[in-house]
Amino acid sequence: MSDNQLFKPEERSELQRVLSRMNREQLLWLGGYISAAIDFAPAVQEHYSDPIIEPGALTQGSEQSERQEAPAAESKARSLTILFGSHSGNSEKTARLAQKEAERKGLSVKVKNMEEYNARFLKEEEQVLVVVSTHGEGEPPLAAQELHEKLAAGRGFDLSGLSFAVIALGDSSYKHFCKTGHDFADFFKKLGAKSLREVAALDTDFENELPDLLPAVIDSFAGAPAGGQSPQAAPAAGGPAPGAAFSSNQPVEVEVLERIQLNGRGSEKETWHLELATDKTGLVYQPGDALEVFANNDPRLVAAILAQSGLDGTQQVEVRGKTYSLEEALRHHYELTVLTAPVVRKYAALQPESALNQLLEDPEQLGAFMYGSDVLDLLKKHPLQLDAEQLLSVLRYLPPRAYSIASSPAEVGDEIHLTVGAVRYQKDERERGGVCSTFLADRLPEDGRLKVKVKPNNQFKLPANDDTAIIMVGAGTGIAPFRGFLQHRSAHGSKGKNWLFFGDQHFTTDFLYQSEWLKYRKSGLLTRLDVAFSRDQEEKRYVQHRMKRQGKDLFKWLSEGAHFYVCGDMKRMAGDVRKALLDILQIEGKLSREESEAYLARLRKEKRYQEDVY
Repeated sequence: MSDNQLFKPEERSELQRVLSRMNREQLLWLGGYISAAIDFAPAVQEHYSDPIIEPGALTQGSEQSERQEAPAAESKARSLTILFGSHSGNSEKTARLAQKEAERKGLSVKVKNMEEYNARFLKEEEQVLVVVSTHGEGEPPLAAQELHEKLAAGRGFDLSGLSFAVIALGDSSYKHFCKTGHDFADFFKKLGAKSLREVAALDTDFENELPDLLPAVIDSFAGAPAGGQSPQAAPAAGGPAPGAAFSSNQPVEVEVLERIQLNGRGSEKETWHLELATDKTGLVYQPGDALEVFANNDPRLVAAILAQSGLDGTQQVEVRGKTYSLEEALRHHYELTVLTAPVVRKYAALQPESALNQLLEDPEQLGAFMYGSDVLDLLKKHPLQLDAEQLLSVLRYLPPRAYSIASSPAEVGDEIHLTVGAVRYQKDERERGGVCSTFLADRLPEDGRLKVKVKPNNQFKLPANDDTAIIMVGAGTGIAPFRGFLQHRSAHGSKGKNWLFFGDQHFTTDFLYQSEWLKYRKSGLLTRLDVAFSRDQEEKRYVQHRMKRQGKDLFKWLSEGAHFYVCGDMKRMAGDVRKALLDILQIEGKLSREESEAYLARLRKEKRYQEDVY
């Protein structure tokens, strides 16, 4: 008789979960299970670095076995497994809120980090809710990467007994909005799973949608449980509303202590160093975290939008339950400098016969139209008579901008330092600028205050062991987190070796924090320093070229256990660094391309290759 006949799917899953956490002595003690369990346990343990059952579950094993063996077990609530893949923590928070809503409605719920989930268990799940973010231009977050790859390959998976739904988190200013969530939905469908609803694609202001969305999503799972009885919903009184976990992390005001231009005279770039006072704010951060800054739109852009639309800026409008003038609403609460596909789509819906609707059918032309454009461009090129409520209904809320923190509290105390590159460009004979970078550079008073919020980044952290060597590769403002790393290691007297690769345009004008790096180099904290200034010679040289020149030593450091960090431009720099490292692995490590890819994948899984890219 096969194990499929001996055990029900949920029983096999429970056995696997319990056995995976037992050592050899515990398995031997079980006696009758020894022959099967000893062969089975190591394969399962390879996939789990953290506990996957609740505390106390092992001591209750005999009671669970007795209940499982009972011939007439009571009907069980329908089960739901929630899988989250998070980059900054929002997907995990959303998954935990979904768990509370599901438990309130009587479901039996498990919440698993994709990073720690064995894909083969999917065949034994009854229902799955996927909550996953999209990183950058359509990439899965590191935590979801392995599961994403396995499901994309699709070998050995038959999910015809599974029902699922997907909550996708993303940023509509990127071309591939919520792509990872749609990927998982496509994978599940191709493998035979039943979709219970359309993918819920959430933008940066998603927490406002959770109170309505989560009950609706959970209702799609909360059908009649096995046995035919209706689930008994726990009383909702006193419980937090969906979204409460996010509202507790409200922005605070900080004082701006310093604002210094880092580039020398004649530079083509404009980089600002800011120092913020955080005493009495309750802000806590670690090196590698980011700071979200809440900015205001340029009043000149707001005035131009009001003039183009013919609307009165003094008209009173409602925004999230509060009343403002239309001018205040546009200046403080709505995204104006970035044009996204959802905004274009909503605007086009107000004029069904316009050429804008034809543009929406061509992704390439739509992308070209949106690139570098703002809301004023949309109103000018496709004019439409609309009222204030219609205008605001089209726009998305103004999200904060996140900047990698350039300091360590161990060094600067109750302060946070930022390194911000001012974004300025011209298009269609009109000067443009990034909303937050120009706010910090131009519109923030000398004695001004900022609304900010710490954004933890658990995927970009120093090694727990201070003796571990680190290799840091940063270009331009990508140097910011490495300043925090070295401040932290200096303050703690860390013994680990530190190697910095830094790149920018010109040595004389763009060597950001030069005196600090030279000080650390002289003290011995900075073991090695390699720089690349791309425009100081006829042939451009970047950090990846310096890496290749030092390939032998770089591979030696990695072989000895060093951690590798990359911070900079996502579209070009980060990809070029990755390619350079693969080349080094092939040349110095004598590995094939496939072996180099596997080596890098292993570094990622071990959290020895980490990226903070934008």
